[in-house]
Amino acid sequence: MFRALRWYGVTLQQLGEPGAIKAIEESRRGYLSLGDKKVAARISHTLASTYALRGELPTALKLLNNALPVLEQDLNRRPLLAALYTLIDIQVEAGQLDTAVETIEKAQDLASEMQDEYISLHLDARKINILLLRGDYGGFVEHLLDLAERGEKLREFYVTEYALSHLANHYSRIGEHAEAVRTIARLRALNPDLSLYARVVLAMMALRRGDSASALRMHLEVRDEATRRGAHIDATRALLLAAFSAYRMNDLPRCNGLLSEALLELAGLPHAQSQASIAPDLREIEEMLAYARLQPNLAPLLEAALEDASALGGTLRDDLFTSGMRLEIMTLGQELVLRDGVPCAMRVRGSVAVLACLALHPRSTRQDVVTQLWPDRDPKKAATYFRQCITDIREAIGADVVLVEGAHQAPEYRLSSKASVTLDSQRVLQLIANGQLPAAVAAYKGEFLPSLQESEWAEEQRITIQRALVGSLRAELRASQIERGQERRVVLLATAILGIDPNDTETEDLRLDVARQVSSPSEIARFEAERHRRMN
Repeated sequence: MFRALRWYGVTLQQLGEPGAIKAIEESRRGYLSLGDKKVAARISHTLASTYALRGELPTALKLLNNALPVLEQDLNRRPLLAALYTLIDIQVEAGQLDTAVETIEKAQDLASEMQDEYISLHLDARKINILLLRGDYGGFVEHLLDLAERGEKLREFYVTEYALSHLANHYSRIGEHAEAVRTIARLRALNPDLSLYARVVLAMMALRRGDSASALRMHLEVRDEATRRGAHIDATRALLLAAFSAYRMNDLPRCNGLLSEALLELAGLPHAQSQASIAPDLREIEEMLAYARLQPNLAPLLEAALEDASALGGTLRDDLFTSGMRLEIMTLGQELVLRDGVPCAMRVRGSVAVLACLALHPRSTRQDVVTQLWPDRDPKKAATYFRQCITDIREAIGADVVLVEGAHQAPEYRLSSKASVTLDSQRVLQLIANGQLPAAVAAYKGEFLPSLQESEWAEEQRITIQRALVGSLRAELRASQIERGQERRVVLLATAILGIDPNDTETEDLRLDVARQVSSPSEIARFEAERHRRMN
């Protein structure tokens, strides 16, 4: 009877009917009354899975943690392994990534004992997914092709679909659209009925090819289907990306409506779940979020949904998508180089500065670079340091990335024409010139080459970038001051200016004066505290 009650509850859950938890709980208590702790522990796992599907993670974790000690004593290892699977998924959804890795390692030891390659495949898939959530995009992509091939070989469709859909998404992101289409076609050949995630990938593929209208339609279709299934996180993510599609169409009223609804839903999710659901998309939608941060009706929602909206553009994620021999030289608020989307491990502190200098001034001599970067150093020591930087660059990125040409007495250095090089500082200036102010604010991460303090050249670059960005923001600020009812936008624009130039006392005073008219007491107190810290 109790066994039938358990599976009756499972069936109710699968059908979305009420009464599932009650039936499974009655079954668990029935086995406990019979003194059968082993089966009761297995049913606790079933109950935990049901709670997890409903988003009640603390209850699910409590049930699993109580069941695991009993399952560990069971000679049949499969119920324990199944419970560990569920525990891993809950830990990931709750944002407990370090703990999830420990649980995976424990499960892998069990799988090794059982010599089960199917189990090993599923555990590897979970471990690879954690690389994505941690921002190790290079490590994540590196494993996808092997995971897909292993999944196809073992006919494990869910793992195969996970790998191929993420692989198609990657190809699309780096502009290899034909390869993305081939990969998604390979997936459809296995099963035409694509998952919600794979359908979102199809929509994003359309968006990146420039078909924003189709992308918007497809995202909203996924949203409706996910809502119907009760897949709330998938529904919210699809809505967020639908807003991004509208933003790319420059349909700002539609974007505002969709984005405000998505942010409200994100704010209702536990923070770890909301972050895990959208973390892989943050880099791509960053410009839209920067736009939202400057809109009075969206900024509070953004802060509520993501806790600290200012942090969205403040740090670089490692998932900066690139293709081929492509270098991203990141100099604003950090010093980092990525090749093909993967951070390069630089050992010498000045290497990024040398790369930036050569990107801006090709065919520079060693003396040119030394004079620009380290004018006050002893010439011999500076020359030695320059050579160390060149060696470090070649070891970290590639032997042929820096070329030496010209006379032997005064050779000229330049970056290889095989490398497609972009510099974040120049991108900010280009965005400002194109009138894309929200994108420029999103791209500005901080001071140019922050570790380089003895260089007039670096200081000139800082001044040029800051003046251009702050000047554009001040123009927007003045326009908002003139327009009636834009006081909240004045506060937001002033905050953006102070994030770039914290010593702008005039703007700080203006922000505080206007905030006293329209802001909450807590926000006014924060602004007053910031001014007090600066003055002291």
